[in-house]
Amino acid sequence: MSEIIPFSSSSHASGFTNAQFKKLDGLYLRAAAVKVLTYRSVSCDFDEGVASYTYYKSESHAAYLEFIIRKVGPRSTMYEVYLQNKGRVIKSGVFEKAFERLADEVEKLL
Repeated sequence: MSEIIPFSSSSHASGFTNAQFKKLDGLYLRAAAVKVLTYRSVSCDFDEGVASYTYYKSESHAAYLEFIIRKVGPRSTMYEVYLQNKGRVIKSGVFEKAFERLADEVEKLL
């Protein structure tokens, strides 16, 4: 029988919040409205502690931008942005910093 660990107000969940997801999705919706990005995918591997939000110019093209959320410790998360043909363009422990770089890349398409 598995043990259930009760919620503790002193513990802090590491990772990705609903508000952060909404920011990533809002950025996609803005680009989709002007048809520069037309497809997106979201994947999550709970065993590995990795999630990704990927932006495509079209469903048949390779990924254009990818935002990776990686749990790197019990209370820390790393955010990475990958750009097609360039590789990783930023790696940060601060969501806002990585998101700003992602937004800059999307802005170049608009």
